[in-house]
Formats: sequence, C-alpha cells, structure tokens
Amino acid sequence: MHLRGLSHAKLMEESESRIETMAREGSPAQALVARRVLEDTRLYRHWESEHERLMRQVASEGRSGRQSYALRNACFGLIHRKAMFEYLRQQKVTGRDRHAVFGLIYGGDQDYAKAVIAEHSNYVRSTSSLLCSHHLGLALMEDRSFGDPLLRYEQRYADYFRVFCGSALASNRYNNDDTLSTLVPYLKRQLGVLRRAILAMPREPEINGLHNLEIRGPAANAQRVSTPFQAA
Repeated sequence: MHLRGLSHAKLMEESESRIETMAREGSPAQALVARRVLEDTRLYRHWESEHERLMRQVASEGRSGRQSYALRNACFGLIHRKAMFEYLRQQKVTGRDRHAVFGLIYGGDQDYAKAVIAEHSNYVRSTSSLLCSHHLGLALMEDRSFGDPLLRYEQRYADYFRVFCGSALASNRYNNDDTLSTLVPYLKRQLGVLRRAILAMPREPEINGLHNLEIRGPAANAQRVSTPFQAA
C-alpha cells in the first residue's frame, strides 16, 4: 500500500516551527544557529528560499516512501555544505592555515573576507535545514534512518573532510608522510558504502543492521586525492 506523502505547505510549516522550537529548546549550538536565522531578516529569507526549493523537490515525489528517499538524499548535500566551517571551528584552524583551506576549497583567486562570510552563511543555513530535515524524517515520515544512521554519516564525513584538509596542509609543508593521504580514498569509499546503505534502508529499519557493514582497509596503491576539493 502506497501512502500519500506530505504537501509542500506542510513541510514548510513544520520546518518553520522547528526552527522556532530549536531556538528555545535546542542544545546551545543548535539554539545559536536557529536564533541567528530568526534574528537576521536577510539570512532568514535566504534560508527560507533555499529550504522551500528543497521541500518542493521532496513534496513533488508524492508518495511517502519516495519523499523519504528524496529527503535522505537532500541531507547528504546539507551535511557536505556545512562541513567546511564546522572543520575550521572544531579544529581551531587560524592564520595561514585558514587561508590555505579557503584557497584549497575556493581556489587561489578568491576574496578571502567574502569567502569567510559566505561560508559562515552556508553553515548556518545548511545546519538549519538539516535540523528541520531530521525532524521531518523522524517525526512526520517515521523513518529512523534520520536518527543514528545519518548521524553516523555526518561524523564519517567530518572525518573525511578533516583528513583531506590535513593531508593537503601537510603536503604544502613538504611533509613526506603519506599516512593522511592514503586515508582519504579509504574514507571516501566508506562514505559511498554508508550512503548506499542508508538509501537502501526500509522506512523503519533495524538500526543495528547499519553497524554490521563490512569495513575494508584501503588498497595498498591508494593514490593522493588531487585538489580542488570535491564532495564524496
């Protein structure tokens, strides 16, 4: 039996309500992001426009199962978009290394100050939409893949991004240790495995099944990944 999906209006209504709730009741980090969106009219309109397009794509799938699949796919993109600023903040990257990371991602001709502002805005908007998407998936679509499985993917992608940047920075310092560079293709492969497993999960999966994925070591001839950076 195919269940009718959620309307675009319902998805947006729940999302807007979720942002307001997170501003009041979320963790300190979540509340800070939600308040920034709500308190900055220009930022809110930018987020609303992007999120509305995302929800329209999900709503267009019609059936609930296909909507869930579309929203899972959307979450991967949101996780990728917020990773850079999260990496800079968590790893406390400053000074020349910070400039080097922006050069790695944006290329050498970017306006550094504008790139920093743009990346912070990407982080806030993407994090806000991801918070909404987790809520929509768990509470409205009753799809548990939006819980632990997607959180696991988010953690693995953060590892991948950190190792990728660490490898690039090390090479710029004429470091000949290939340990980090050989981890990059390994982590990228595992992201692909995890992403396919999440997309293949039934609507109410056994969460423990995701932890039984076979993890294979990197190939002996794994090559250094070239720049510019591309999402897994």
